[in-house]
Amino acid sequence: MSKDFSLGGKILHIDLTSREISTEPTAPHGERFLGGMGISAWKLLKDHAPGVSALDPGAVLAFNAGVLVGTIAPTACRLGVLSRNVMTGGFGSASAGGHFAPELKYAGYDQVFVIGKASKPVYVRIDDDDVSIEDASPIWGKTTWETDDFLRNKAGSHEPEVLSIGPAGENLVTLANIVVNRSRSASRCGVGAVMGAKNLKAMAVSGSGHVAVADPEGFMDASLEMTKVLMQAVTTKELRRYGTPVSFNRWNELNTVPTRNFQETRMPAELAANIEPDVLRRDHITRNFGCFACPIHCTHYQTVEDGPYAGTKGEKIEHENLWDFGTKLGIDSLPAIIKGSSLCHQLGLDIDNVSGAISWAFECFQRGLLTTEDTGGLELEWGNHPALIELLGRIARREGIGELLAKGSREAARTLGKGSEDFAIHVKGQELAEELRVFKGWGFGVVVSERGGAHTTGAPITEKMKVSEDVSEEFFGIRTAFNPHTYEGKAQLVAYFQRFHAVLECLGSCFFSTNWYGHQVLGPKHFATLYSLATGNDLSEGELMAMGEKVHTLQKLFNVSRGGFARADDYPPKRMMVEPATDSREETGIDRETWDRLLDEYYDIHGWNRETSHPRPQTLQDIGLDEFVDLV
Repeated sequence: MSKDFSLGGKILHIDLTSREISTEPTAPHGERFLGGMGISAWKLLKDHAPGVSALDPGAVLAFNAGVLVGTIAPTACRLGVLSRNVMTGGFGSASAGGHFAPELKYAGYDQVFVIGKASKPVYVRIDDDDVSIEDASPIWGKTTWETDDFLRNKAGSHEPEVLSIGPAGENLVTLANIVVNRSRSASRCGVGAVMGAKNLKAMAVSGSGHVAVADPEGFMDASLEMTKVLMQAVTTKELRRYGTPVSFNRWNELNTVPTRNFQETRMPAELAANIEPDVLRRDHITRNFGCFACPIHCTHYQTVEDGPYAGTKGEKIEHENLWDFGTKLGIDSLPAIIKGSSLCHQLGLDIDNVSGAISWAFECFQRGLLTTEDTGGLELEWGNHPALIELLGRIARREGIGELLAKGSREAARTLGKGSEDFAIHVKGQELAEELRVFKGWGFGVVVSERGGAHTTGAPITEKMKVSEDVSEEFFGIRTAFNPHTYEGKAQLVAYFQRFHAVLECLGSCFFSTNWYGHQVLGPKHFATLYSLATGNDLSEGELMAMGEKVHTLQKLFNVSRGGFARADDYPPKRMMVEPATDSREETGIDRETWDRLLDEYYDIHGWNRETSHPRPQTLQDIGLDEFVDLV
C-alpha cells in the first residue's frame, strides 16, 4: 500500500541566500515521526547548528501541515511553525488555524524549510510545482492586512492563502508573530522576527491538488461520527456562542486571572463586569465562523460603533485578550481591547508577549522606575488604554520607549535594572500570559512547557471544570484531574497532555476538539482511528501516544542542546513563589518543596534525570532517538 496516503507528498527546501529550491519525499520521515511537528522538530534538532542564533541567516525556519490537514477530519487545519526561540534560545514553536495549511497540502507540500537571508525583501510564491522567490519591495513596511490584500489581488482569479509579518517582524521585534488569514496568528517564540531576519515578508500558496486517504469510506464515516460528537458537546456550544472568552467569569471568580502585572489574581467585580463575555457578545460580536474543516466556529467578528475607537473591526478575541489588554493592565474597556488586538494583528505583534512587556512597564511606572521622561510623555497608569494603543505602534517601530520594550520584559529589565527584574514575569525568558498560583496542574504545565510559559502544550484545562472524582478516574485514570487545589496526579496529567498535544501537532488537529478542553469530546483513540484510516498504517492509541512522547522529547533535546536548559529553568517566576494569590489562602501559594517533589515525579514519568532534567541515554534508545544520545 502506498505510504503517501494523507500526505502532500513532498518537503520543500528554500535557501534565500543562494535562491536554491529543492524537494524531497515526505513518506520516509513520516514513518519515524508521523508528520507535521514531528518531522519539523527532528530536522530542526538535526540541522540547526548549536552556535547559530534564531536571527542568523543559517537559522532554520520550518512550516508544516500535519497528516490529517486537507482532509474532512474535524478541525484538521493547523499550520505549525518551528524555529529556534528568539526569546528563550531554546525550542520555538507556534501554530495557526485558518486555511493556509490545507492549501499547502493541496499544492503538494507537507513541510517547508527556509534557511538563509535574501539580499532584499522577498516573498515566496507557491503555485503547485511552480515555486519562486519574488520581490517584496512594494509590500515591505505594509501591515499584514495590506500584504494579504496585495498578494491576493496580484494573483487574479485564483486567490492564494497568505501568511505574512508586519512592521514588527521587519524590525526584528522579539515580540513579533506571523499572521495567517488576517487574524490567525502563529504567536510566541518570536517567529515573526525570524522571518524578518531572513528578509522574508510573506508566503503565498495556491494548490490544485487533493489529499487522498487509504480508506475513503471508513474515513468518511469516522470523521462524520467524530463531528457529531463535537457538535453535541457542551464545550462546543459554549465556544460557538462566546469563543474562548466564555471562561473569563469563572476564572475571575476562582481567583486565577492575572491582574496589574500579576500583583493580584482577580479583577474587581465592578471592572470585570465591563469586559465579561455577555457584554462582548451583546455589544460587539456580529457573527461567528470557523477554520477549515472545523464545525466548532469559535472565531467571532467584532466591531466598535461608538467612542474613540469607533469604526474598529477585528476578529478572534480570545480569553487571553481579555487578560492581556484588560486585567493585566487594569483596563475595563472592550473597545480598547478590540482596538489593541486588531492593531496587533496588523502590526504582527504577539498579543501575549507584548502585553507582558507593557504590563512590566506599567508596574515600573507605578513604582517610579520609569517616568514620563522615559516614556515620551506617556502616563503608564493602570487603566490608561490610550497609552496602550500608542505603545503598540512604538514597539512595532522600535521608537522611543518602544525600543526598550521590543526586547521583552526580561531583556528590558536587564537594561533598566533598579530591581525591575522582580516583576518581569516570564518563564525561560518568554512572557507569561496566565496566572499560576491557584490551578495547580495548570500552573505546573505552563512552567514546564518546552517553549516556555505556554498553556496549550500540556497544561490541563480540566481543572476549570466541575467534574466528579469518579468521572475523572474514568477518563484519565487520575481521581484528581479536575481538582484545581492539589498537585496529586498532576505530573501524570501534564505528561499525558504533552504527549497528546505533540500528536495533534503532528496530525494538524486543533486542541479545542479534544479532551483537553472537555472530557466528553475526542481523545487519543479517536485520532488513532483517523490516522490509521487516512494512512493505511494501523496505529493503536498506545502506539500513537508513544509517538507523541518521542516528538515531545525532541523538543526537550533542543532545549538541552541549544538553550542550555536545566532543572533550574522549570520553576515559576519569583513573584509566584513568594507572593500568594489575592485572597491569601494558604493553598494558593506555590511551595518550593512541593514543586520539587512534583518535578521529580514528572522527570521520572518521562525518563529524565532528576538532577539535570535531561533525558537519560537509555530513554533515548528506548524511544528510537539513538542518534541524539551524545546530546545528553
